[in-house]
Amino acid sequence: AHSRFNPIRLPTTHEPASSETPVLDINGDEVRAGGNYYMVSAIWGAGGGGLRLAHLDMMSKCASDVIVSPNDLDNGDPITITPATADPESTVVMASTYQTFRFNIATNKLCVNNVNWGIQHDSASGQYFLKAGEFVSDNSNQFKIELVDANLNFYKLTYCQFGSDKCYNVGRFHDPMLRTTRLALSNSPFVFVIKPTDV
Repeated sequence: AHSRFNPIRLPTTHEPASSETPVLDINGDEVRAGGNYYMVSAIWGAGGGGLRLAHLDMMSKCASDVIVSPNDLDNGDPITITPATADPESTVVMASTYQTFRFNIATNKLCVNNVNWGIQHDSASGQYFLKAGEFVSDNSNQFKIELVDANLNFYKLTYCQFGSDKCYNVGRFHDPMLRTTRLALSNSPFVFVIKPTDV
C-alpha cells in the first residue's frame, strides 16, 4: 500500500506524559471533554493569535483550512476537544492520549459536518495540511496534545499515523501565495495555550 505520508518527515521525540496528566487551560483549570476552548499561539508578536477555519480553496464548497490568525488579540474560533475513546467516563482531556478536534461554529447546512480536524496531503505544495472536513475515524481520532512547558501550560499538537506509533508535530506553514499561516505536519511544532471561551 502506498503511504500517504512523506518519508522525509521526522517523528517527534519526546517523553510521553503519564496518562494521568490532565491538559490545563491558561487559568490552570482542567480542560473539559466536549467544552469550548480557543487554541491560541503561545508566542506573541510574530506568533499570531488563535486558530480559525478559513475558506482558502475557492474550488471547495466549504471552508476547510485551519489558519493562525495574524492578530495577537484574536482568539480565533471556538474548538471542541473530545477524547477519541468512547469512554463515557472521560470528562477531562488528558495529555498524550488520542483526541478528536472540531470547530464549534455556525455553518450552512451543506457544511455542517465539515468541521472535524484531519490531515490531508496537498500535491501542489507537498505538505500535509491540517484540514477540516467530515469525521473519519482513522484520521480525525489521531491527534494528541503534548505538554511543552508545565509552568506556563504550553502545549503542542501531534498527529499519529493510524496503525503506527509514529507521531508528527503539527506546526506552522507560511503560505506565500495566499499570504497566510496554515497548520501542517512539521519538524517544528505550533506551541499554543488553551483559553476557555468565556474569557
